[in-house]
Amino acid sequence: MTIQINDNRRLHDLQLEFSKTFPFLKIEFFKKKHSDRQLSKTHLVETGSQCVCDVRKSHEEGVLEITSTMTVEQFESSFVKQFSLPVQVFRKAGRLWRETTLTSMWTLHEQNEHGKQINRAKDERPELFW
Repeated sequence: MTIQINDNRRLHDLQLEFSKTFPFLKIEFFKKKHSDRQLSKTHLVETGSQCVCDVRKSHEEGVLEITSTMTVEQFESSFVKQFSLPVQVFRKAGRLWRETTLTSMWTLHEQNEHGKQINRAKDERPELFW
């Protein structure tokens, strides 16, 4: 898949495009790049109607080529190196979204499949009544 990046794009639209290909993953944008395997919720950007130009200092435009065989580390690094956009990938786990910092060496495909399995297992688990 490819994502067109330019200053006029809304961050929310970039998130939607990514999640169409990887429905059990989502990306969040940050004010600062996090270190490898480090959590960075304190610098989370509220995406709402914000545009790409609102969250970066340099303004490169182009297309980001994303493959399912990219690791999370490679994907996040590409966003920063090519477009000065710090992102972090999250995986769906029931009603929660978990950071993938501890499994950032997994591919996007592996992360998405793991999210699918987790959510299938939660759906198949019988409800307990007390």
